[in-house]
Amino acid sequence: MLSASSARESGFEMGGFSLACASIECLTRTLVGEVGRYGVRVVALRPNFTPETHPEWVNLDGDSLKPLIDGTALDRLPRLAEVAGTAAFVASDRAGAMTGAVVNLSCGAIVD
Repeated sequence: MLSASSARESGFEMGGFSLACASIECLTRTLVGEVGRYGVRVVALRPNFTPETHPEWVNLDGDSLKPLIDGTALDRLPRLAEVAGTAAFVASDRAGAMTGAVVNLSCGAIVD
């Protein structure tokens, strides 16, 4: 599953999106109780805003993304390659014991 840091945030005009992301995380935890006994793992990724997913934003100056970056502990936003690499790990046998989890990729915008 794919969520977003909005699942744990409140902000102006974010109500519907925040609710949708929180619902995905709840579904992740609930679904594992339904399908876990059949060996099915359920994991959600929770990245923060990833500028690379918006081609029109890739060449924006640093000031445009500053409010988003300032809200992170790592002083940056996650890279698409980091999200993809984590997805590959979570889907692999190396993460075979992981289920019912939400993987926080928010660069510290959300601290669980």
